[in-house]
Amino acid sequence: MTRPGETGAYVRNEGSAIAVALVYPNAYRVGMGNLGFQYVYHYLNNHPQFSAERFFRPDPAVQPSRRGHVPLSEESSRPLNSFSVIAFSIPFENDYPAVPGLLNASGIPPLQRDRGAADPLVMAGGVSVSLNPEPLAPFLDLAFIGELDQHREVTGLFAVLADALARSRYALTDRRGFLSAFRDTTGVYVPSSYDFTYGSDGLIREIKHLPGFPGRVRAVKRVSTDLPVPVSVLFSKEAEFGESLLVESNRGCGRGCRFCAAGWIHRPVRYREFSAFKQQADRAIETGRTIGLIGSDLAGHPELEDILEYIVDRGGRFSLSSIRPEGLSDKVIRLLARTGQKTATLAPEAASQRLRKVIGKDLPSDAFHDLVGKLVSQGIPNIRFYFMVGLPTETDEDVEAIVEFVSTARDIFVKASRPLGRIGRIGVQLNPFIPKPWTPFQWAGMAEAQTLRRRIRLVQNGLKRRPNLVIRSESVPQALLQGLISRGDRRISAALTAAGARAKSRPRLVGTESLDPVFYLHRERAGDEVFPWDVVDHGIAKQTLRRIYVASISVPPDSSQR
Repeated sequence: MTRPGETGAYVRNEGSAIAVALVYPNAYRVGMGNLGFQYVYHYLNNHPQFSAERFFRPDPAVQPSRRGHVPLSEESSRPLNSFSVIAFSIPFENDYPAVPGLLNASGIPPLQRDRGAADPLVMAGGVSVSLNPEPLAPFLDLAFIGELDQHREVTGLFAVLADALARSRYALTDRRGFLSAFRDTTGVYVPSSYDFTYGSDGLIREIKHLPGFPGRVRAVKRVSTDLPVPVSVLFSKEAEFGESLLVESNRGCGRGCRFCAAGWIHRPVRYREFSAFKQQADRAIETGRTIGLIGSDLAGHPELEDILEYIVDRGGRFSLSSIRPEGLSDKVIRLLARTGQKTATLAPEAASQRLRKVIGKDLPSDAFHDLVGKLVSQGIPNIRFYFMVGLPTETDEDVEAIVEFVSTARDIFVKASRPLGRIGRIGVQLNPFIPKPWTPFQWAGMAEAQTLRRRIRLVQNGLKRRPNLVIRSESVPQALLQGLISRGDRRISAALTAAGARAKSRPRLVGTESLDPVFYLHRERAGDEVFPWDVVDHGIAKQTLRRIYVASISVPPDSSQR
């Protein structure tokens, strides 16, 4: 039985279908707003050999009665341990502690080595897993690397899985033999078939694998334009984006920002033609749903203006996940205003011109400031800026440039607002920089907590008591947790288990006392270091990323440029 007001759920008679527990290890409202999770749910429930039911991490704030209880499915209230396959969908590293936490709560041994024939097969996929599956390796039978491609599924993960399980109801009696069936399957990583050896300094010396398994697991890319566009199939007012129709209109980005993992691993850049999702857009307009366009390079979509104009001319509403300044043409701004949108988001990421060159976002400050005036004059009263602190080569002077940048933007903002007879707000969001795998900045060290807090305070103090300004910052402990996990290896699994046992919605660095934060977080890594994520292959040469990194951190200081 699904939740009141929810629509789109599949309730199938299981029959001979393989029952999959599809788990989003965060709260219901968060998981329901994730398009990748919905895409896999839709795919499995339209597959002749599978059926899927959803699980979410109980949210004590919303469901206090569920605290400490066995996780139950949304569709039938079956417990997690009654499913033969458990598939975690994990886009964010901070949700990793919930994996052993949910398994433990369901009476399933969290560690793969401890599970027997009666225990389910446990696998995981998602952006974070594709970047670096190793922190979760001790918990998983399988990890899926890349994007679900239905064209490849004739020989892909779910085809092989269905065949292997169909051979015998006792297939998992010999778990190692069962997993050997995946050795030639593109995009499938079998952690127990790989062994890491470490030096006395803690660095990885060698990655060995069992015969028949690849040295590196090649990521699957969903490049065919014949496949259906990922769109929302489940709707609930409780979801993060309400009952919006989310549409993946673009995947990948060729801009090459040094910090952006999605821009690198989702190459080649793909734009979906409007004709491929026009029918769903029409239905959303008819039913009054907002159409949320998702993509990492919406500014580059060749049909963006036409899509938005079509929606607005028919009385519809739209939202954009993010968009670079060059995508906010005068026409797009007018269309934003016509839909009644009250806030526009801009992401300079850095305020000094030098630092923007370092991170590969070499746009002048004027490009952002000019947009402030245009947006406000068209009737969009609120502006939100995103900046990072702790970027490679960053100095206090670079951080102070944020104060100058926002102060200039506020002057333009106030001047443009006065003729309208109202003044909105400028929001400034400060996020600690986290070096991610598969980016040029994967070699960079993460700034220490005291440095991050001090630089956040520099901005807060520089802008305090300014009317119409709201300054917010991401939690430093949460950022450090994400940094630890995103660049960690299988040796951090005990820390993840300890954090998951706390059952908090925002786990902290619990159980990491034996882990050296300098080793995992704060040191700059050597050019020839073997990374835990070297077991996967996203089609980007490591030497290419290294060359870009070296060039980036060599940008000469010139803080006079803003």
